[in-house]
Amino acid sequence: MSQTRAFEVSLPDGATLSCTVLGQGVPVLWISGLGGTASFWDTICPRLSGVMSITFDQRGLRQSKRGTAVVNIERLALDGLAVLDHLGLEKAHVVGHSTGGCIAMTMALMSPHRISRLVISGSWAGPNPYMNALFGWRQQLLQTDARLYQAILPFFSNTPQWLIDHPHQLAPPTESLTSRQITIVKERIAALLAFDCRQDIAALIQPCLVIGARDDWVVPMFLQDELANQLPNASIHFFENGGHFFPHSQNHHFVSLMNNWLLSHHDD
Repeated sequence: MSQTRAFEVSLPDGATLSCTVLGQGVPVLWISGLGGTASFWDTICPRLSGVMSITFDQRGLRQSKRGTAVVNIERLALDGLAVLDHLGLEKAHVVGHSTGGCIAMTMALMSPHRISRLVISGSWAGPNPYMNALFGWRQQLLQTDARLYQAILPFFSNTPQWLIDHPHQLAPPTESLTSRQITIVKERIAALLAFDCRQDIAALIQPCLVIGARDDWVVPMFLQDELANQLPNASIHFFENGGHFFPHSQNHHFVSLMNNWLLSHHDD
C-alpha cells in the first residue's frame, strides 16, 4: 500500500494549508467543495493506480489556518496553485467537485499552462436564481440554528438509500459549530454564489470531463448541462442517480471512471 506523506504550505497572508500526497504517477490535485476538506476524497484516492494524488484542507478548515486574505474563488484557486508550486510541479491534472469545480476552472483560467486536464464534477458556470435561493436559505439557517444546519446537511447531498446504508449520517450532531466556523462557512457560501466564469469559459481549452448526476438537486442538471455545453473541449458522463455526493454514492463507478480517464491522458 502506498504511504501518505503530509506537508504544509505557508502562504504570505499567514494561512497554512495542510496537504497530503498519496501514490506515485501522474500528478492529480483533488479539490473538494463547500466543506473544503481533503477527507472528501478518502474513498477514492487510495483506490487509484498510477496516480500521485494531492489533497488538502482549504484555508480555515480542519488543520489549515485561515489567514487574513479575502476568501473568494480566485483566492482559493491561488491556494491550489501554491500547492503545486510547493511540490515543484509545472503541470498537473485537477479534479474539482462542486465548489471545487469552480476553483479548478479558475486555476485553469489563471494559469492554463499549469493544468493539463480538468475533471469538473457536480459544478456550474455562474450565478442563477435557484442556487441563490437555496444557499441564501442555508446561510440564514446557519446563522439562526447552526446545529440544525449540520443535522440536515446529509439530506442535501446524499440519496435516501445511501443514508439508509450509512445510518451514522442520520445521527444528530454531537457538537454545534463555533462562531468562527460559522463565519468561515458563510464566507465560503458567499464565494461560491459570486463565482461566474460564463464570459471566460471559452478559454478553457484543456480537455475536460464533466461529471454529474441527474438527481442532483444542489446543483441541478440544467446547470451541469449548461456548463458542459459551454466548455469547448468537454467529454460528459452523467449518472442516472447518486445525488450531489455521487463520488460517494456511486463510488465504485466514480473510481473506475477516474482510473480510466486520468490515466488515458497521462502524457499531456
